[in-house]
Amino acid sequence: MEFKLVLMTLRERKAGLVGAFIALVGASMLITAFGVLLQSGLGSGVATQRYAGAPVVVGGKQSFKVTDGKTKSKSLLQPAPLNSDAVDKVASVEGVQRAVPDVSFPAEVVDGHGGLDDGGGEQASAGHSWSSSVLGPFVLDKGQAPQRAGEVVLDSRLAERVKVSPGQKVRLATTQEAREYTVTGVASLKDQGGPLRSAALFFSDGEATTLYGHPGKIDAVGVLVAPGTDPGKVADRIDKKLAGSGADTYLGEDRSQVEFHDVASAQSNLVELAGSLGATVVLIAMIVVASTLALNVHQRRRELALLRAVAATPRQIYKMMAAEVLIISLVASVIGCLPGILVAKVLMGALSVIGMVPGDFAFSAGPIPCFVAVVASVIAAEAAAVGVARKAVAIKPVEAMGEAQIEPAKLGRGRAFFGVLLFLLGVGASLLPLFFGSVFAVAGAGTGGLVMIIAVLMLAPPVVSMASRLMSGPVRRRTGPHGYLAVANTRANARRLAAGIGPLTLAIGFALVQLCIPTTTSAAASDQAEAGIVAEYTLQGGPGGPPIGVVKEAAAVPGVAAATGVIRVQVHGSRKVIDSPEIFKYQAQGVTPDGVAKTMDLGVTEGSLDNLRGDVAAISGGAAATLGAHVGDRVRLNLPDGAEIKPTVVAVYDRGLGFGDVTLPQETVLAHSTRQLEDAVFVKTAPGADKGQVGKALRGLSGRYPGLKVLDQGGLSAAQQDQATSSVLTSALPLALVFGYLAISVANTLVLATLGRVREFSLLRLVGAPRDQVVRMMRVEAGMVVAIAVVVGTVVPLLPLVTVSLGLTGSPVPHFPVLLYLGIVAVTALIGLGAILVPTKLALRTRPVEGIGLRE
Repeated sequence: MEFKLVLMTLRERKAGLVGAFIALVGASMLITAFGVLLQSGLGSGVATQRYAGAPVVVGGKQSFKVTDGKTKSKSLLQPAPLNSDAVDKVASVEGVQRAVPDVSFPAEVVDGHGGLDDGGGEQASAGHSWSSSVLGPFVLDKGQAPQRAGEVVLDSRLAERVKVSPGQKVRLATTQEAREYTVTGVASLKDQGGPLRSAALFFSDGEATTLYGHPGKIDAVGVLVAPGTDPGKVADRIDKKLAGSGADTYLGEDRSQVEFHDVASAQSNLVELAGSLGATVVLIAMIVVASTLALNVHQRRRELALLRAVAATPRQIYKMMAAEVLIISLVASVIGCLPGILVAKVLMGALSVIGMVPGDFAFSAGPIPCFVAVVASVIAAEAAAVGVARKAVAIKPVEAMGEAQIEPAKLGRGRAFFGVLLFLLGVGASLLPLFFGSVFAVAGAGTGGLVMIIAVLMLAPPVVSMASRLMSGPVRRRTGPHGYLAVANTRANARRLAAGIGPLTLAIGFALVQLCIPTTTSAAASDQAEAGIVAEYTLQGGPGGPPIGVVKEAAAVPGVAAATGVIRVQVHGSRKVIDSPEIFKYQAQGVTPDGVAKTMDLGVTEGSLDNLRGDVAAISGGAAATLGAHVGDRVRLNLPDGAEIKPTVVAVYDRGLGFGDVTLPQETVLAHSTRQLEDAVFVKTAPGADKGQVGKALRGLSGRYPGLKVLDQGGLSAAQQDQATSSVLTSALPLALVFGYLAISVANTLVLATLGRVREFSLLRLVGAPRDQVVRMMRVEAGMVVAIAVVVGTVVPLLPLVTVSLGLTGSPVPHFPVLLYLGIVAVTALIGLGAILVPTKLALRTRPVEGIGLRE
């Protein structure tokens, strides 16, 4: 009987449940999209190429562990390099036919004009040792293998592009000064199905080791297994042999993580993005669905009260509503899966455009993201239904006999208590940067802003009612009788309007928090870099960056007072919190210590950079507060290869956003990463030097180092600018999807709320209000709805944005993208006005005599 009642309700109340249905379709679509991105990030990314002939590849681990009471692990951007002695250990394992070391380093052809080969739209080419060609395997099409220094073999597509053949000379830019090489052969990948992602140049083994620049280190070991041997069993034996050495084995599709470092980084980025936003979407879906279901219950008050009057128990009402939501959520979430896959495809393409993932990164869509989306949507809907059902069972049976639909804005004690509590907690979290300078405080303030917005949603009815009172006087004076009616409606039906105003406020507030924090960070980083670089010249470019030798050559130019090389990497710091370690990600720079204070001003507040050599580090004020360190203390850092060091802090500085939160001696970074090139070289001229002559001499270095560019200013490097832009766009792209989802949900909620007022409009017309006056009344009401949403959605996030700005930049003024904000407000206003006025005109098409008799 209850199930029949549910089916009858769904048939007769289809229009009332459309809002929840659309909200759930959108939620399923977004959860599917982020689930597909997560699955893609967990996949192989791209197929292996140079390791295609090696069933097993040994590479460094992609994570590290920190033990302090308890043990925690953290992922690295790319596999760490290996010690070269791993080759002999792997070769001694049963079932290994041959163990081949592999190294990779920048190597590009210099064209006839002294520039670098653009790669024909492909990734930059890279150099390797000829012995590693067997891992492809690469086979010689022409000529012979390189036997000595000064000889090179090019892959066939590269040789064709630059038009060289065996016996000819070619000039190459590598990790050292550019020089001419004799092309001894042309090779191609056996069974090659397409072009190489990165063109390959093969050098003699000795020269490849020299150009790699990390004695005693290699990138990987390719393993050729004996015929008839199971690669999986060989990999298990290798793992046992190399246990505790920081090595790991990669089979099948996972081999590409070792071959292509950009793939490993993209995988980490996708997993982090999809995981964080997926949880946010589920929370937002619960809020939006709860709002639409609350509106549905409001419109069915008399019906539900009548059920109570004829002896329906609260449990039966609960079961009826749970069954309704179950059916709706199942159907809606299944429908949302297919467009979710399409959205993921579009989002993946956009992330590729901004450089977050490679253009050829594999898109992986399967049944698992769809299944998770359906389950998550159903659970979110049922969780929202539980809270809404409490309102339904609270309806007094006697209300079934009443005609009035006016409901007071007073909230239940439980909802009011938790709403106020959440708001106070959000305010407290937002104030943390005023008292603490750590990353905890900044992260807490950002979270506090979202908590405050959610609290306002819980308190939306009284907020709407109070805002209506504040606006009533000016609105009545300016708009006349129809304004009086609009104010009366807004105040009397605050719950109904709160169902639309709440999500509208959430859309604006969520957008501001998610956009302003990255834009504030990006702007502050740019300002700090521009203020902190006191050098007159910045050297960039080359085959991935200026070679290490450029620093000494620039310093030797007459009139140069100092030259500082900078390599930027990612490191992790950690400290014990309660009974376990907390790990924090930091941008770091490795600098050549000579004259660093002459080329950059980090804003040192404690200590000095004069002794930046050996087992030491300088850290930003934010990192110092987070790690609980001062000058003279030791901090625990994990470097790009995962190795743990505990350097002594020699300085604390202010400009961490522009230069990175950790500054290390460059020799430390080079010893614990695969970097072979500088990101930039800053050059300071001596007092009285002819800057024109110095600049000319520096530009002359491009003859020996092709691709080198001399900029007449400091500031962020090209890589940092790209990273900052990518960070903002990475936040903006998913935000656009979530904002679009909220916009659609708000629109359908307001449409349904307006269409449900046909009897009210008919009554007004029957007592003498002309059609135009009803339209004018609704215009005023729509304007009030939009104004309340915009003001509340803007004011609530201001506190955390101000404190976050104080924590990051020391200024209370956040970087506010005015045009973007105005665009958000304009879209919000159009949605709110359109979702109210268009349905109003449709509702007014009903004749008043017919409308007054419609069932509610």
